[in-house]
Amino acid sequence: MGVIHIVGLGGGSVNSLPYGTLRLLKKGHATYIRTMRHPVVSFLESEGVTYTALDSFYEAASSFDEVYESIAGYLMDEAGLHGEIVFAVPGHPAMAERTVRILTERAPSLNHQIVFGPGQSFLDDMMLRIGIDPVEGLLLLDADDVGGGLLRPALHTIIVQMYNTAKAADVKVALAEVYGDAHEVVVARGVGLGDGESIRRVPLYELDRLGEIDHLTSLYVPPLRERTLRLGEWSELQQIVSTLRSPDGCPWDILQTHQSLRPYVIEEAYEVAEAIDSDDVDALVDELGDLLLQVTLHSQIGRDEGYFTVRDVIRALSEKLIRRHPHVFGDAKALDAETVKVNWERIKSTEKPPGASRPFLLDRVKRAQPSLQESIALQTEAAAAGFDWPDRKGVFEKIAEEIVELEGAESADGQLEELGDLLFSVVNLARHLGIDPEKACRVANDKFRRRFQEVERQLEKRTLAFSEVSLDILEEFWQNAKEKVEQ
Repeated sequence: MGVIHIVGLGGGSVNSLPYGTLRLLKKGHATYIRTMRHPVVSFLESEGVTYTALDSFYEAASSFDEVYESIAGYLMDEAGLHGEIVFAVPGHPAMAERTVRILTERAPSLNHQIVFGPGQSFLDDMMLRIGIDPVEGLLLLDADDVGGGLLRPALHTIIVQMYNTAKAADVKVALAEVYGDAHEVVVARGVGLGDGESIRRVPLYELDRLGEIDHLTSLYVPPLRERTLRLGEWSELQQIVSTLRSPDGCPWDILQTHQSLRPYVIEEAYEVAEAIDSDDVDALVDELGDLLLQVTLHSQIGRDEGYFTVRDVIRALSEKLIRRHPHVFGDAKALDAETVKVNWERIKSTEKPPGASRPFLLDRVKRAQPSLQESIALQTEAAAAGFDWPDRKGVFEKIAEEIVELEGAESADGQLEELGDLLFSVVNLARHLGIDPEKACRVANDKFRRRFQEVERQLEKRTLAFSEVSLDILEEFWQNAKEKVEQ
């Protein structure tokens, strides 16, 4: 139905204005310039180019997304009206132009043809001025995306659309988290404009204190060359673990399997929980790192054996989180945490493979958890189905019955079974009392630890060892410890 020519006005100076662009602009087609805030616009006027500036869209919209959508819709209407139009953008049409992407995606549905003309990006001049070769690895980011987990400190990084001091402040904060406040960056303004060009090297913490940040300003962030400065990156951790597992790596790490590491996964998870309970932030950071090491090691073993990689682990988790949070990533509604929990379980139940047998009620309780937690979960599910003592009296009687049965057990297997029944009944009592049995055990453990340490102090004070005193004396010390510790 119409033809939309999209051309670039170059990096800034008249010398960077492509000749092909100038020829097309002078043909007399209806011409639209995204913004007059470009140095060559006055030159175009002197060359007799008539145009419609679209700056008014910025003033009327409440967000940049709305601006770009509005401009694209307007241009497609104009193409239908005039048949053939020219849309000129700063720099290169394919460089940081959201409007161009919208036109490319939607114009064909209206039978409009998109024809790209020439353009020159400011990146060409910037890379020459700063002296970087993009083949070494170049990351180009919009200032709005700097804090989105996209940074790769091993690469050259150029940040565009940093058009004012407030935006520079946001960029500084996001970069400082990865590079540090003192990392030297390059602030480039008006690259390619000759006398109007400014290139300054400053420490990152000064970024938002500069007085000359506007729409012509871009930022170059040099890569972190020293490995020690990149140790906060996931990719570096992966490389370290891969090296440990390599033929020239650590003999212990090389020998590990999923089974040999199993005890450490449980141990590290408990140590994370202990750091949380002690409200020790430094310990929590350290223990979370140890737990993350287990994830990374298992993922590396999976890769070494050819079964899976860490990407598979992350992908599976990401898919699950999106799938089970339709109220965040979809159209579902959930106004409170209880609704979220109900939806989670409902979605989880639909994830069974086709043809799977109907699950039993207690199949909801996972075996892969501490035994006390599994016990209380099993009892909770059974109680929800109506299988429970009506009050605590029945539970106390059951505990007494299990004690008698344990006393009467003679074989090792029988004692094991009866002791298990007793523990299970005690957990059931904890549930009826509304007490977390794990927490109750931790309280008892801590109390025993404190009292026993006080017994040790009494022995040390008398220069005695455990083997040198009778049980009666130890009991006396224990009673002293109870009185002293609980004061």
